[in-house]
Amino acid sequence: MLQQMSERVRECHARASDAQAKAQATADPALKKSYLDLEDHWLYLARSEMFTESLQDFLDQRPQSIERATVDPKQPVVGRLFDLLPVAIYVCDPDGLIIYYNSHAAELWGRSPRLNDPTDRFCGSYRMYHLDGGHIEHADCPMGEVLQSGDAVQNREIVVERADGSRAVALVNITPFKDRSGKVLGAVNCFQDVTERKRSERQVSTLAGEAEHRTKNILATVQATVHLSKSDTVDGLKKAIDGRIGALAKVHALFVKSRWAGADLSRIAKQELAPYLRDGVPRARIEGPHLSLPPNAAQAVAVILHELSTNAAKYGALSVPNGQVEVTWSHAEHGRLILHWTESGGPPANEPTHKGFGTSVIDRMVRELRGEVHRDWRAEGLACQVVLQA
Repeated sequence: MLQQMSERVRECHARASDAQAKAQATADPALKKSYLDLEDHWLYLARSEMFTESLQDFLDQRPQSIERATVDPKQPVVGRLFDLLPVAIYVCDPDGLIIYYNSHAAELWGRSPRLNDPTDRFCGSYRMYHLDGGHIEHADCPMGEVLQSGDAVQNREIVVERADGSRAVALVNITPFKDRSGKVLGAVNCFQDVTERKRSERQVSTLAGEAEHRTKNILATVQATVHLSKSDTVDGLKKAIDGRIGALAKVHALFVKSRWAGADLSRIAKQELAPYLRDGVPRARIEGPHLSLPPNAAQAVAVILHELSTNAAKYGALSVPNGQVEVTWSHAEHGRLILHWTESGGPPANEPTHKGFGTSVIDRMVRELRGEVHRDWRAEGLACQVVLQA
């Protein structure tokens, strides 16, 4: 048995190392936390297994003159050992009477049952359920199963209900105590509350699905960006692609900070116009209510502002020393966003005779979100209004 349990301890440490490696490999804060929680869980379980090994080894070396309970909770050394362990533990005799439990067990049960009480056999919890919701009678719980069969139960999850109705998922590991003839003398259950770990596992699964969806969206956006990027020279094409993908990269950095909830419109605007917001008098004014955009809308706005600022730097207000731009936004009915780009102090804005590639990018982004874009080619400079569902 010692060799078998040692293998289980090694398996726990291996799984902990695997979780740690995954935590170090991911840049997503939510995934990192979930993997670190899994690492703690497996290390916690390894300590529980090591304790059970040590206790069984201790019992194997004791004289076999006692036929019933092989663990005396009144022994000072054993009692202190149980209470110091960071794991819930209780011990039953062959009839299922609870002869000892520590404070962690009482906390998880939500009650402190009387020792050797025939009405509290096999487990001190109020009620128990399978993960699928099926009720478990106390006599049929994992402890009852071990005392009847003599076989250990490892890493089984059950739902424990407390008297106040609250529930927790418990991971139980039960080992029987036997004399040299193989007769069951009792059993010890080392168990722990894994409710948070189960929640973390579900979160990891959900985040993995979301990450796959995000990756597909990112690739589709990059492909569209490259497809719309054209130039007469290789260097010009490279700069066009670099600028547009750079705009996407910056907004995705905001997604990571918000755990992919979205990105703040003010921060997107400030990132795209950063070169014109420093060095003395700012040449860009940004104003609007706080608004967190969902990922698709945030990507579109980032690219739109990038195209408008690039065009202004080449041909518009930002191409001359005293030119300025103003970016404002407001809410409209039905959850719509109205974004205004207004240039002033630069050369007159003349309506082009053919649609440029920057204009094509903006129009496509807006069209994919079922929005509208309106341009006013004014003598004071370009004014552009974008309406999006955000």
